[in-house]
Amino acid sequence: MIRLSPHKANSLNLWGDGDEIEMIEAIERAFAIRFENAEAEQLVTMGQLFDLVKSKLGKQGAEAITDDALWTGLVKHAREAGADPRRTVDRNTTFFSRNAE
Repeated sequence: MIRLSPHKANSLNLWGDGDEIEMIEAIERAFAIRFENAEAEQLVTMGQLFDLVKSKLGKQGAEAITDDALWTGLVKHAREAGADPRRTVDRNTTFFSRNAE
């Protein structure tokens, strides 16, 4: 569901109502990895999420998936969590508008 509200340009504009948790859990399932709570709580940008997932995949996992495929998967999960599909997502895109510059 797309929620219309004023938000900063470089944000997924997740609402903090559990969408971000659902997104993280979906990513864990999709890539067969686990995040520690402290790791997930420190994530602010999609770039940080990308780097964390890549490190969790390890060398063998990273060789099995290209960076482009990993990024595409992360953006897909962000959109499914409620990110506005009309907005471009890059490494600096934040999860919440309060963190966007």
